[in-house]
Amino acid sequence: MIQASAVTGYNTGIEAFLMLNQSAPSESMPNTPRLVHSRFGEVMVDPSKAIHFARGLLGIPDRFRFVLVNFPSEKMQQFMLLQSLEEDALSFITLPLPIENTVLAHADVQMACKDLQIAENNLALLMIVSVHRSPTEVRLSINARAPLFIDAERKVGVQYVFQNDTYKIQHMLDQQ
Repeated sequence: MIQASAVTGYNTGIEAFLMLNQSAPSESMPNTPRLVHSRFGEVMVDPSKAIHFARGLLGIPDRFRFVLVNFPSEKMQQFMLLQSLEEDALSFITLPLPIENTVLAHADVQMACKDLQIAENNLALLMIVSVHRSPTEVRLSINARAPLFIDAERKVGVQYVFQNDTYKIQHMLDQQ
């Protein structure tokens, strides 16, 4: 298990997350920031900062444009919200990870970057988070088998599925 708080210091990869905060050239859709009532609370989204997922996400192949915004809850600031620009009700809790981390082997990250033609210095690496509720506790897991690889310079993303079983679909986070 990894601690969710242990991945908040981005030693490698912070530049890519900063690039994602820059506006992209104007497209055919309106680029006016707007307030979205997501399932996690109200967030301001800026369509000019859209990330395009050409193949969509697993199980959601028909939604392509998303933005990353700060999580609306103060106690969950280590997470980011991946908010759809096409459907306000569609959003995901994500955990940004540095390129070198305790979840994915650096060699596997490098191999995926090569496959996806993403320069490592442009990589923003995110894990989709799942919430597991029981009557006595709330636990979080990340999908380490299918992380999000985002080319921050080109503002394109892919949910990359590792073809081996080294990584778990429910990699539990230690929340201490």
